[in-house]
Amino acid sequence: MALSTLRPSSIERYLACEVNSPEERDSSALEREDRLRRFPYAVMLEVAYPELDYAHRWCWQRFGPMEGSCTQKYSEYRVCSDETEHRHTGKWTSHWFVKTDYDFGYNEFYFSEQADCDLFLANLPEIHWGEHYPK
Repeated sequence: MALSTLRPSSIERYLACEVNSPEERDSSALEREDRLRRFPYAVMLEVAYPELDYAHRWCWQRFGPMEGSCTQKYSEYRVCSDETEHRHTGKWTSHWFVKTDYDFGYNEFYFSEQADCDLFLANLPEIHWGEHYPK
């Protein structure tokens, strides 16, 4: 069993957290609306960085690459070995909203297909800090 600090959350909870300024929260909400047009199924989490890396790997293994600029060279659980700046096209993506504590904050996952979102939600109990952090 590995360490787990992940908590399901919501956009409302993020907007109420007051870590960012009201202007930053408003801007984030508008940018989120743009992402939701392409990826209408969203899951907001409060998550630690290692859990985020683990969740990204989990999604890559099941749904293919994440849409957008590849940040895998910084990941603790890498799935893309290309260290150059590049982008991927995919049917899911992820967005970090704000850090609320040491290596912990709000991140939202977005899916273009309901079935992928449902599978992710069903497997949230399996998302943890990963094999680098045994309990």
